[in-house]
Order: sequence, then C-alpha cells, then structure tokens
Amino acid sequence: MQMSWRLLFLSLLIVAGVATWGGLQAGDWLIEHAPVSANVPNVMESDPNPMVDAQGRPIQLQPQQPLMSGAQGVPKRPDPVQWHVDVEQGEQAIEQAVTTTNSEVTIGEATDTIDGGNANDNDQGMVPIRRSSRASRAAPAGNWEPAFHQAMSECRAMGFFDRPACLSRVRNQYCGANNAWGNVSDCPSR
Repeated sequence: MQMSWRLLFLSLLIVAGVATWGGLQAGDWLIEHAPVSANVPNVMESDPNPMVDAQGRPIQLQPQQPLMSGAQGVPKRPDPVQWHVDVEQGEQAIEQAVTTTNSEVTIGEATDTIDGGNANDNDQGMVPIRRSSRASRAAPAGNWEPAFHQAMSECRAMGFFDRPACLSRVRNQYCGANNAWGNVSDCPSR
C-alpha cells in the first residue's frame, strides 16, 4: 500500500501538535508540583539566613588573591571617580581652548618653513628637511637578486611544513628591504 504525501504531511502535523500540547501540559504540571525549597544537605530550617544586600541578593565574599605587595588578601576597592563636571569648569576649558591660538604665524610662513626657507631670519637651529626621491631609496637591482633567488630555491627544497615560513621570511628580507614588491618575479605586489 502506498501512502499519499498529503496524508503523510497531515499525520506529521497532527503528531507535532499533540507533542506541543503534551509539552505544555507537562510544563504546567511541573510548575504546580515544584518543591518549595531545595534539598540541600546539612542545611536546617533553624540555620540563619545568608547575608543579603539592599536588592535582596546574597552577598558573596571575594576570595583572597595575590596583592601588589606580595601578600595574600582581598584587594581594596578603588575610590569612585567623580565624573561630574561643573558648568563653570567646562566653560573655562572651552574659553582657554579657543583663546590659546598662535595668530602670529601665517599660512605662507608655515609653508615657507616646511619647504626649507626661513620664515624669520633670526630663527636659528632650524634645519631644512631634505627629501630623497622614492627611486633613490631602492638598492641597485643587480646585486641582491642572485642571493634572493638562491635563498628562494633553498626554501623550495625544504619540507612541506617548513617551506611557507621560509618563503615568507626570505621575501620579507629581500623584497621589503629593496622595495621590490611587484617589481621582481618572486616578489608579488602587496
């Protein structure tokens, strides 16, 4: 006998509904029959109640721990931080921040100073910054590449687990120092 998929779906839906209803009934029964107090060994009704704080939660004592002095103990709580800022103090801080600007230096003088010229001739101790071009920082192309390719071939001869770390180390050593990322075949661009 072949069962229709509609009948199968309907029977599964009915079983799911019955299981949900049964679970709700079982939950209600468990709530009604829950014990009033836990059966804790060595605790009697005549024992004193535990200490509680203002919200009614039990106070838990902190365990001892190593202190900065090297002794064992419970650390003291730090003093509470006063986050309140007076309105007068805030206004003073804003006033000082607005009024402490140096209006004697103009933008033109500042750019002259950056470019290497002196804004004032009496300023001594200022040395102009000499900028080197990016190309002059790179080492000559021919002297390090053979050593780089030799080190890469040695890394490729290593085992499966050692090879990636060796390749990364050699690339960082040669490609990074010679600014060759993307310019040499074994130095991929970053």
